[in-house]
Amino acid sequence: MTIDRRLFLKSTGALGIGAGLNLSMPAISRAALTPVKFTLAWLPLGTFSYAYVAKAKGFFEQHGLDVTIDRGFGSGKVCVPVDQGQYEFGVIDASVAMNCASRGLDLIAVAGIWPKSPVGIFSLKEKGITKPSDLEGKTVGFDVGSGDFQLWPAFVKATGIDDSKVNKVMMDAASLIKALIEKDIDAEGNFFGSIAPSLWSQNLEINAVLYEDFGVKSFSNVIACKQSTVSEKPELCKTFLNGLLEGLKYVYLNPEESVQLHLQSVKEFQGGSPANQKVIEYGQAVSTALGMVQEVKKNGLGFMDPGLMKITADTVKNYMGAQDLPDIGKLFTNEFIGAVNLTEKEWATVEARSQKYLPKQG
Repeated sequence: MTIDRRLFLKSTGALGIGAGLNLSMPAISRAALTPVKFTLAWLPLGTFSYAYVAKAKGFFEQHGLDVTIDRGFGSGKVCVPVDQGQYEFGVIDASVAMNCASRGLDLIAVAGIWPKSPVGIFSLKEKGITKPSDLEGKTVGFDVGSGDFQLWPAFVKATGIDDSKVNKVMMDAASLIKALIEKDIDAEGNFFGSIAPSLWSQNLEINAVLYEDFGVKSFSNVIACKQSTVSEKPELCKTFLNGLLEGLKYVYLNPEESVQLHLQSVKEFQGGSPANQKVIEYGQAVSTALGMVQEVKKNGLGFMDPGLMKITADTVKNYMGAQDLPDIGKLFTNEFIGAVNLTEKEWATVEARSQKYLPKQG
């Protein structure tokens, strides 16, 4: 099966959504809507379907918002535009957001998406890379702005591998998967939800060396904004997150329809091959699996476990050299969480369906 690689080869420009949609929207005057700019952390893959579904189903509009969604270029490259106010909200890996905050950027996490960390080094199964020491002497590709590269020093320190023996090459996000498939590199740093769907859709098997399995514990993707947005515009935080998390819930409960909404929303996927649909489908499934933890079940979608956030802060301090990390209370808040959740029955169904998509070592 050949995948349409237009999405992965496109490396410039922002992706708006809504082109080609033929969906009924709430009867709200566009002039009355509050404009909001939101950036993803990465390419518009199925791991971010919740944002496109929230837009397509009118959840943002129902809360009085006109949300523009742009693709991202790695968590490290999302911190600055959010800090500078180019975007009201952005998806950022929690450890990267904290590291950026330690350097004086004005960032706070206001909702969690992935309590389980999918960050690691991935390779084609035929390469036989199953443990950290296997990376020595190999060529590993990274995008310098991505969370996996930001956490690489932590992984090196935790595992004791010789960093000088790993040939690290930098490339843009769009080129990484192509380079791995064509065997120009032996492995790549990435998020499981970004790479696995692309390779599975081509019937390729992968090995995963997850940072978390070797001591680098951290919360993964969060929704972040400026501290001033929380203090000065709490209603905006509440309405945006309610709309976004309603989109997340809809994806959890209606995966097949959500795939179609995503395909219709992102122009690079329209008219593509069946493999494109598989990329979105697998991405959604992985993203759902990473969100199924008991703390979220008890407290609502978007909840960030304070204990895990403290561990994440400790990881950033101990492994990433973040000496000026703000107080943990200034790094995240659950103030706007609790309005959106699944019923007991819904949770059990979604959890059972998604578990097979969790990343596994080796």
